[in-house]
Amino acid sequence: DVVMVLPASYWKLSEAEILAHYQAIGASIGVPIMLYNNPATSGTDMSVELILKIFHTVENVTLVKESTGDIQRMHKLQLLGEGQVPFYNGCNPLALEAFAAGARGWCTAAANLIPQLNLDLYQAVLDHDLQRARELFYRQLPLLDFILKGGLPATVKAGLELAGLNAGEPRRPVFALNAGGRQQLQTLLHTLG
Repeated sequence: DVVMVLPASYWKLSEAEILAHYQAIGASIGVPIMLYNNPATSGTDMSVELILKIFHTVENVTLVKESTGDIQRMHKLQLLGEGQVPFYNGCNPLALEAFAAGARGWCTAAANLIPQLNLDLYQAVLDHDLQRARELFYRQLPLLDFILKGGLPATVKAGLELAGLNAGEPRRPVFALNAGGRQQLQTLLHTLG
């Protein structure tokens, strides 16, 4: 239905090269593209201005996932994009602040483990019920932090296994969550259950 695209990694690319990368992909596929700004994994941090240039230049770039962990960047994206750029938060600890900055959604691995809490938080935001949204966010924050610190593949796979779904081991070189981590995760999930 949609692809999420990072800039090519390994070599540091110029803004023109990053734009050309998105243009080439956009011209090659007929589905929407979510531009993914995640410098921690791609090694490239796209400025808000570049993100907006790509958004306005490549027709099928229709969404943005902002994962820098910089809430001011989200505010700037909302302001300079004049509220017309549907952006999604990709940083768990900033979920509540990102919604306040105008994020249209939240891409989180936690949805695999606590889907109803994530849905309830989103609904509270849609309902403009800040008190409920804060309560739901802070209730799940310890798990969100744990997932981030423990590594997404290891923690989500362990959590799915704890829920009775065999998701297998993470692909190497990532190790499975150790026994202490699994116990901590089980406690967190039990508390939220």
